[in-house]
Amino acid sequence: MVDTPQEIKEKRFGRVIPILLVFLGFVALGLIFRWARPVKPVARVEWQGLVALSPPLVFQFLGVDPKAPNIGNWKDWEKQLSNHPRIRKVRITRDPDGFLMINIQEKVAEFVIHVGSSLYEVDENLEILSRDRMLADHLIVISGQFTVGENKLEGRQIFDITKEMRHALSLYPTLKSRISELVSERDGNYTMYLKSPNSIKVYLGDKLELNVFRKLYASLAYMESEAVKVVSIDLRGEDAVYH
Repeated sequence: MVDTPQEIKEKRFGRVIPILLVFLGFVALGLIFRWARPVKPVARVEWQGLVALSPPLVFQFLGVDPKAPNIGNWKDWEKQLSNHPRIRKVRITRDPDGFLMINIQEKVAEFVIHVGSSLYEVDENLEILSRDRMLADHLIVISGQFTVGENKLEGRQIFDITKEMRHALSLYPTLKSRISELVSERDGNYTMYLKSPNSIKVYLGDKLELNVFRKLYASLAYMESEAVKVVSIDLRGEDAVYH
């Protein structure tokens, strides 16, 4: 007698069920053995995601001696680190083999803001990541009489400056490695200091707009192509003036 298609399906299904049950049984036994074995005390910390921060700096924030950390009190660390100004997210898990896994996602410093006698690393939202302790490298400094709040820089002026700088650097990325500092002067004018191709003072005028950055980019391209060395560039008029 020839089996019907329905009977063939039923026979195949009947053969699959025992195999599936055996597989699930092995998985269950594996999990039971893993859960049942004694958990080793935490003896080592594994770090993931650190960029500007380092293990000693994180331990210092936790009030733990970096040279001889007491790992036994780790259960409160995640809550403590969530309040770190430089940390966006943190997750701490414990491995049965005695490893403590600390995964940190840092906020990214975008500029250094110079106000008075202090330097503040800030992210794209102007949130303060550090004060007078620079951890990120090669950031552009923006100096001026800005308002410093409890956790961030405040005011329309600094917001507009960073917004314009961000936009200009996205269009002319090579300028990022050349600009050392942008100064918002008391008289309303802007002055920029370059570190490459050499130390150059640039007069921008009273408007920080994209056209100024375009002229600066063109001026530097001309200087390099013609091997021109200058100590200052005046971009306040129609044409750049070199000195």
